[in-house]
Amino acid sequence: MIIKFSNFTDGVHTIEFDEPIKNINLDNPYKGNVVLLVKMDKSHSQIVLSCDVIVKAGYECDRCDENFESILESNFRLIYLITNNPQKTDELNLYYLSPEADKIDLKKDVREFIILSEPMKKLCKEDCKGLCSKCGANLNLESCNCKEENTENVFSSILKQKTK
Repeated sequence: MIIKFSNFTDGVHTIEFDEPIKNINLDNPYKGNVVLLVKMDKSHSQIVLSCDVIVKAGYECDRCDENFESILESNFRLIYLITNNPQKTDELNLYYLSPEADKIDLKKDVREFIILSEPMKKLCKEDCKGLCSKCGANLNLESCNCKEENTENVFSSILKQKTK
């Protein structure tokens, strides 16, 4: 995922990459190839990359423990300023390039944005019913005969004190 921008004229260009996940040092839970679509807006003093990345991932549902595949998508923008005095910066997605530079390597940024696109809660479907807490039945596939126990509210004694 290297762009040799010196081969391009000033203006807007579209570049597409389709590479195995191992090329950007990723493995499980990611599967197959990483697809990266880049819109490069190049001028003599800066390069702006608008990127869309798509990758498949295999997860285990947090509610029902079933395996499922999901497609992760991420959009991000990278700005490269071309200057005679390249500087270190703490700004996110802003880089400095010397006028002698002719390539941009996107592997590290693509890898980071893929990892950041992982969902915090991994669900096979949004309305997953999960497992029965008593018998362990997958409530998406079957209903169980467990009876709900009427449990007393753990705060009932405090609530009684409050009403006095």
